[in-house]
Amino acid sequence: MKVKLTRREFVIGSAGFTTGIAIGSQGLNIIKNLITSADKETSRPIKVANKPPLLPWPYKKLDPEKVAKIAYENWYKEFCAYAVTSAILLPLCKEIGEPYTSFPLESVRWGHGGVVGWGTTCGTLLGAGFALSLIAGKEGENILNDLIYWYTKSELPIYEPENPKARIRNRNKSNSPLCHISVGKWMKKEDVRFYTLERKERCARLSADVASKTVKLLNEWKDGKYTPVHKSQAKTHQITAQNNCLECHRSLPIIPGTKM
Repeated sequence: MKVKLTRREFVIGSAGFTTGIAIGSQGLNIIKNLITSADKETSRPIKVANKPPLLPWPYKKLDPEKVAKIAYENWYKEFCAYAVTSAILLPLCKEIGEPYTSFPLESVRWGHGGVVGWGTTCGTLLGAGFALSLIAGKEGENILNDLIYWYTKSELPIYEPENPKARIRNRNKSNSPLCHISVGKWMKKEDVRFYTLERKERCARLSADVASKTVKLLNEWKDGKYTPVHKSQAKTHQITAQNNCLECHRSLPIIPGTKM
């Protein structure tokens, strides 16, 4: 009859043999350490982990047009957040290698549809935020702030792929970083529903625009020519806010010390 022993049982069962050889406190310490090791056993192999790389990570200037193409194509794989992050990091995997090659790109997929379809911050901006944080550290926040402002004030999408998967007619200015506002205004203008090829094509092209713009700002930053343009939203409004609240809300929260 075969008997299956756990690692802990094996270690404890071997203790008698070990003590017969190892005399005194030294032998007992060996047994203690072996048992402690067995108690910490997990399903993963035991290995010594390297320290994670400190931010920011190294950056080489990228071609915005090539980045836009990757983002457009990758939207059709894992949607907007993944499209933008991968469009920036995949070229850096080739140009630099580690630590970019170890970054799990699929981990940003949840940003699609303004966070799994909840229509909050556009997934393209979330994807850009991931990349900017890795590459520029705290300075990435200034770049992201300018990127969001550009997003809200631009007629998008601009990008025109060589082989579009659908034909679209319109661009729109969202005046908002929110997914449901941005895509909703465009859908109304284009006169299409959400689950259509036209709407998908619009978001794929928008991903290309945001990825391209992000790289342009990063390239300026790399050259030491980047200067933040847009001011802090919180300092401007004395509360975290976007710039078109009354477009959707009839009233705003009363902020102490301000006139509403």
